[in-house]
Amino acid sequence: MERESCMPAPKRLQRRANMARVLRYCLESPRTLSDIAQQCSITRPAAESVVSDLADLGWITEVAPPQGFTSLGRPAAFYGMATDAGHVLSLDIGAHHITAMSADLSGKILDERSINIDEDCSADTRIDVAVDLTNEVREHTTCGTAWTCAVASPGVQHDGRVVYFGGEGMPGWQGLALDQIFSDRLGVRVRTAGDCALGARGESWKGAASQYSDVVFILAGRRTGAASVIDGRVREGLMGSAGLIGELPCIRWKDLESETFVSHRFAGRTPTREELFEGALVAHDGDADYQGAIAEYAHILAQGTAAMILAIAPQCVVIGGQFARYASLFYDQLVDDLTDLCPFMPHVAASTLGRRAVALGGIRLGLDDIFDQITRLVTHADYFPSISPNTLWK
Repeated sequence: MERESCMPAPKRLQRRANMARVLRYCLESPRTLSDIAQQCSITRPAAESVVSDLADLGWITEVAPPQGFTSLGRPAAFYGMATDAGHVLSLDIGAHHITAMSADLSGKILDERSINIDEDCSADTRIDVAVDLTNEVREHTTCGTAWTCAVASPGVQHDGRVVYFGGEGMPGWQGLALDQIFSDRLGVRVRTAGDCALGARGESWKGAASQYSDVVFILAGRRTGAASVIDGRVREGLMGSAGLIGELPCIRWKDLESETFVSHRFAGRTPTREELFEGALVAHDGDADYQGAIAEYAHILAQGTAAMILAIAPQCVVIGGQFARYASLFYDQLVDDLTDLCPFMPHVAASTLGRRAVALGGIRLGLDDIFDQITRLVTHADYFPSISPNTLWK
């Protein structure tokens, strides 16, 4: 048995594995045959053969050298993604906004549109607006066909359905089979995920945590939530419920959402969190009410954040969501509280992507979906797919 485990893969399987490796490498940036052979650990003749196969299947083609490339002799040929290789879609459906985005298979954003929406509008209206916005993006995306669409939504998603919705607004949303609804309306494969989870993936891909593989994302918005990325992938957990740390009453995150956490500090009407942060920006240094309120916000946010850190031991924590833009007000207090609670402190950063984090996380989910399926076909099928969704998902 030990000898068999060390035997080389059958030639056809090895060939498909080489094709998958070269394809990923060429989609990142235009490459020469020498680059491909060296970085993919294959011979130069094997690189030529694999590139030829991928070109025949429509995945890659000879392209212009990267900008700024110079050569003293005969310029080497570069190979990169075919212009008609296709694209992925991402749809972020929130209580107060909807964002649609498209990207080519290298992750380059091609089009992006967003619209504000009332939290109390009906589910049917929200879906209609989301479909129309996505179709606008598709009309302005000329990079081949759409391979897949990731749909982000508040709440817990499991098997394409909203199985839990703990926030306010969005009437009629819980229980919807979003994958089926949007697949039927858009005519494309659909993957659904929680918006907090995709915010984590967006920040770990192109945002404040792009240098880390283990990340905790704290959604500091009208809702307060948490999610994690482990080894570069969203941790979904049982029925997609990983990260529901705010359900613990002792953590008091629901007090943040109800905006009752500082009612004892202000006579009369308690300010909303946005009013609190805006007021703190203009308040005099000696305003004890605003200073104390901001400190209390940081204390409460730290409780759930520390629980996530202690359970997961991430390399980085990203504070995202609507109120991340005010992070300078509460960052120092938050880090001090976390340092007191956590023996091993990760790097803590404010989001660099803002509201785009969720839609970008959806793009990354779509790309992962495609290449995960290619990997499955490499191992379990007897063919490598051509540049067509029909050959990939059949």
